[in-house]
Amino acid sequence: MFKVFAFLRRNTSLLSHDEYRAGHIGYHCCNSRRLKNIRGYLVNIWSNTGIRSKIGKDYQKLTFNEPKGFLDLWDGFPQVYFDDISDWIEAATPEPNRATEEGLSIDPDWSLADGPFLFDPVTDSSTEFKSHHLHMIEEVIKPIERPEYKITKIVQFFKRSEHLNEHEFKHLLSCDYVKKLSQIEGLTGLLLNYRDEDIDRAIKGFYPDSGWHFSKGGIAERSAFCDLWDGATEMYFENIGTFHEGKMRSPISEKLILLEKKIFSSLWYVEVDENVIILPNRETAPEFYFR
Repeated sequence: MFKVFAFLRRNTSLLSHDEYRAGHIGYHCCNSRRLKNIRGYLVNIWSNTGIRSKIGKDYQKLTFNEPKGFLDLWDGFPQVYFDDISDWIEAATPEPNRATEEGLSIDPDWSLADGPFLFDPVTDSSTEFKSHHLHMIEEVIKPIERPEYKITKIVQFFKRSEHLNEHEFKHLLSCDYVKKLSQIEGLTGLLLNYRDEDIDRAIKGFYPDSGWHFSKGGIAERSAFCDLWDGATEMYFENIGTFHEGKMRSPISEKLILLEKKIFSSLWYVEVDENVIILPNRETAPEFYFR
């Protein structure tokens, strides 16, 4: 499975955060959900009301060294799933999937041309837009329970402590921390994501070598963004109150907080409005058209 987080900032000269949400979910997803061989597609847009204002002073007990202005760098991040990197690279390749009198043909109306208007353009007149597409290595710690109503999703961003090497960090994180985290009360789903150390993995072959992503400015912005965090967990709860109670008052809470100070140099949380466009299917793809 090849999973990509794509951090996107809205076109601030045209759209508010809410208008961006409407444009991304209301229109853009109708086209991007048709990417070739896509196996899963979620769009996460940060909630208008931050967690800090919802849980009060306890937020300071749960976080430390949160980067200033982190939410100014993006408005949403889709996460997409493909069977492998080659499927991801070829995802935008047109394919015959429109039924006509002559049979299946390539749909001339399919387009992602709204991108430069919806997202942060490289220049005011550019047809390119900025983004940080990053390959994520996923571990399903606790399968997500999805009732027939909206639940709360919290993304926990973290950066490795400088006192631990990569091997020590991943061992403590996978073998100790997330096992404890999965025991907090009220948790209905938990995914662990490591950011690929090769921050160009998801854009090699996907974007042209001559484009913004490989320019000096693009490389500098991507590197600065990735320096802020090394991975993220996706946590699911009934509501913010359940998250608050579970994280602060579960029997495992004190051990978790001590462990967090040991393995992370920074830790913070973002509530996102998760939109399930295509429910992720991590099973092996069958030998026929499966969507």
